[in-house]
Amino acid sequence: MSEQVHTSSSRRLSLAQRFLIQNSNAIAWTLVTSAAGTGVFIAFSVLPEPYIMIDLFKIGLLPALAIITTAGAIRGPLAGLLTGYLGTLLYGLFAFGTVVTLSLNAVGFGIMGFVVGLGHYDFNNGRSLAKLSIVSSIGLLLATLVVVAIGLTVEVYAGLVAIRFVMLPLLTEGLPSVFLLTPLFAWAWLFLYSKILSRTG
Repeated sequence: MSEQVHTSSSRRLSLAQRFLIQNSNAIAWTLVTSAAGTGVFIAFSVLPEPYIMIDLFKIGLLPALAIITTAGAIRGPLAGLLTGYLGTLLYGLFAFGTVVTLSLNAVGFGIMGFVVGLGHYDFNNGRSLAKLSIVSSIGLLLATLVVVAIGLTVEVYAGLVAIRFVMLPLLTEGLPSVFLLTPLFAWAWLFLYSKILSRTG
């Protein structure tokens, strides 16, 4: 019986450590990272997005999406989830004065940050950064599926409308963004963090 209790408590501790909420200090840093990520996401969302149109395809970058995946990579799945969900939700409120689809679309981007946060990454290692790019792309694809499914079932889009105005922009702008910018942002964060530590130390 005591062994079962020990195993159960070990699993709970392991899960808490995985989500970086094992103590009050860890919870505080996770929430701070989420708040900072949400703020940067909103700031990037307000900025003009570079893109070009090729026939029906809008090709460009959405740096804000890479902020979600970077937050997950830095501080784990909970930070990625909160950054994606709250960032999308609050941007909709600030920019349009409304919550789109009862915030269900925001859940899709929260899932993206959560998926990326489940991995372990070394921002000084090229292979680990490549892994981060791949996992971020997988997270974006999952978010795309969720958002398109919501459009088809909740908002009752026509299939072609969902493909043209929802799925294609996420794939042609979002996918390059998370694949290319997430490792760059993660490395930049590590560089700045190291500089701050060296000065304060």
